[in-house]
Amino acid sequence: MIETEHIILRKASFADCDLFAEWESRQDVIEHFCTTGKRDLDTITDEFHTVIHDPTREWLTIAESSTKKPLGKIDITNIDPINDSLNIAIIYLADESVRGKGYGTEAMEALLIHAFEELTAHRVTVSHFPDDVVASHLYTKLGFRTEGILKLAGKRSHEYFDMELRAILKEEWEEQNEMKALKA
Repeated sequence: MIETEHIILRKASFADCDLFAEWESRQDVIEHFCTTGKRDLDTITDEFHTVIHDPTREWLTIAESSTKKPLGKIDITNIDPINDSLNIAIIYLADESVRGKGYGTEAMEALLIHAFEELTAHRVTVSHFPDDVVASHLYTKLGFRTEGILKLAGKRSHEYFDMELRAILKEEWEEQNEMKALKA
């Protein structure tokens, strides 16, 4: 568990599946997912059971630190201890009242601490639809570099789309944190 000023990032529990199913049935939450449609409780719980037994994946719940109220979810995939890398497959804030207030940035900063310090990753990747300006802004602000376009690599509503691939290395992240500390 990692706690910042406004959020807690913790391992997802089975009890979170009801919320994930509720959230992932909303178009405003899944509009930038690679998915064939809304995800129901059976799909979510089946995937939860798969994830908890898969050492290459983690689901994390983003919760408000003061109330412990769940706000969103992060799905980490491709945790590779040989190459010290992982991929952020999904991140969302389902609670609309906290969007645009820095909670997503805090969640990603906490995730990078988890990735680089706890999972000892050397490289973290994320891909997003090129037209997702919110994701693009967030990843740029956090220091992710664009590595290229994955041609027709994402599928949404039975149609294929390009995905923008970004990455940040541990040393880049450490350098950014040193710069932030100097400015403080």
